[in-house]
Amino acid sequence: MFENLGTKLKSARINSNLSRKQVAELIDVSVSTIGLYESGTRLPSLSILVKLAAHYKVSVDYLLDLNTNFSNTLSLDGLSSKQIKTLKMVSECFRNEECF
Repeated sequence: MFENLGTKLKSARINSNLSRKQVAELIDVSVSTIGLYESGTRLPSLSILVKLAAHYKVSVDYLLDLNTNFSNTLSLDGLSSKQIKTLKMVSECFRNEECF
Protein backbone atom coordinates (compact mmCIF):
# COMPACT_ATOMS: atom_id res chain seq x y z
CA MET A 1 0.00 0.00 0.00
CA PHE A 2 2.80 2.42 0.84
CA GLU A 3 5.33 1.23 -1.76
CA ASN A 4 4.47 3.92 -4.29
CA LEU A 5 3.47 6.67 -1.88
CA GLY A 6 6.70 8.65 -2.23
CA THR A 7 6.62 8.46 -6.01
CA LYS A 8 2.97 9.49 -6.09
CA LEU A 9 3.60 12.40 -3.72
CA LYS A 10 6.48 13.66 -5.83
CA SER A 11 4.54 13.26 -9.07
CA ALA A 12 1.47 15.01 -7.62
CA ARG A 13 3.64 17.88 -6.36
CA ILE A 14 5.32 18.32 -9.73
CA ASN A 15 1.97 18.12 -11.54
CA SER A 16 0.70 20.85 -9.21
CA ASN A 17 3.68 23.02 -10.17
CA LEU A 18 4.77 23.33 -6.55
CA SER A 19 8.27 23.24 -5.14
CA ARG A 20 9.14 21.26 -2.04
CA LYS A 21 9.55 24.56 -0.23
CA GLN A 22 6.07 25.72 -1.22
CA VAL A 23 4.48 22.46 -0.09
CA ALA A 24 6.41 22.54 3.17
CA GLU A 25 5.08 26.03 3.87
CA LEU A 26 1.52 25.04 2.95
CA ILE A 27 1.40 22.12 5.37
CA ASP A 28 3.78 23.54 7.98
CA VAL A 29 6.60 21.00 7.83
CA SER A 30 10.25 21.33 6.83
CA VAL A 31 11.50 21.02 3.27
CA SER A 32 13.57 18.02 4.32
CA THR A 33 10.42 16.32 5.64
CA ILE A 34 8.84 16.66 2.20
CA GLY A 35 11.97 15.07 0.76
CA LEU A 36 11.70 12.19 3.24
CA TYR A 37 8.05 11.64 2.27
CA GLU A 38 8.89 11.68 -1.43
CA SER A 39 11.82 9.30 -1.06
CA GLY A 40 9.69 6.88 0.96
CA THR A 41 12.02 7.15 3.94
CA ARG A 42 9.29 8.54 6.16
CA LEU A 43 5.50 8.16 6.08
CA PRO A 44 3.29 11.21 6.60
CA SER A 45 0.69 11.14 9.35
CA LEU A 46 -2.92 10.78 8.31
CA SER A 47 -3.60 14.49 8.82
CA ILE A 48 -0.57 15.44 6.71
CA LEU A 49 -1.57 12.94 4.01
CA VAL A 50 -5.04 14.49 3.84
CA LYS A 51 -3.52 17.99 3.58
CA LEU A 52 -1.19 16.86 0.80
CA ALA A 53 -4.02 15.23 -1.14
CA ALA A 54 -6.10 18.40 -0.82
CA HIS A 55 -3.29 20.65 -2.02
CA TYR A 56 -2.48 18.32 -4.90
CA LYS A 57 -6.18 17.89 -5.75
CA VAL A 58 -5.95 14.10 -5.66
CA SER A 59 -7.60 11.54 -3.42
CA VAL A 60 -5.91 9.81 -0.50
CA ASP A 61 -6.95 6.56 -2.21
CA TYR A 62 -4.88 7.55 -5.23
CA LEU A 63 -1.83 8.38 -3.11
CA LEU A 64 -2.10 5.09 -1.23
CA ASP A 65 -2.69 3.09 -4.42
CA LEU A 66 -5.97 1.73 -3.14
CA ASN A 67 -8.02 -0.01 -5.77
CA THR A 68 -11.38 1.64 -5.74
CA ASN A 69 -14.17 1.28 -8.20
CA PHE A 70 -15.07 4.73 -9.45
CA SER A 71 -17.33 3.49 -12.22
CA ASN A 72 -20.36 4.53 -10.16
CA THR A 73 -18.92 7.85 -9.05
CA LEU A 74 -20.12 11.19 -10.33
CA SER A 75 -17.78 14.15 -10.04
CA LEU A 76 -19.42 17.30 -8.68
CA ASP A 77 -16.38 19.47 -9.35
CA GLY A 78 -17.29 22.80 -10.88
CA LEU A 79 -21.00 22.55 -10.09
CA SER A 80 -22.87 25.17 -8.11
CA SER A 81 -24.56 24.26 -4.84
CA LYS A 82 -27.92 24.58 -6.61
CA GLN A 83 -26.82 22.14 -9.32
CA ILE A 84 -25.53 19.68 -6.70
CA LYS A 85 -28.82 19.91 -4.79
CA THR A 86 -30.75 19.22 -8.00
CA LEU A 87 -28.59 16.17 -8.79
CA LYS A 88 -29.14 14.83 -5.27
CA MET A 89 -32.89 15.22 -5.67
CA VAL A 90 -32.82 13.43 -9.04
CA SER A 91 -30.74 10.56 -7.63
CA GLU A 92 -33.17 10.16 -4.71
CA CYS A 93 -36.01 10.13 -7.21
CA PHE A 94 -34.38 7.24 -9.09
CA ARG A 95 -33.55 5.36 -5.89
CA ASN A 96 -37.14 5.54 -4.72
CA GLU A 97 -38.56 5.03 -8.22
CA GLU A 98 -40.85 8.01 -7.66
CA CYS A 99 -40.09 9.51 -11.06
CA PHE A 100 -41.60 6.73 -13.14
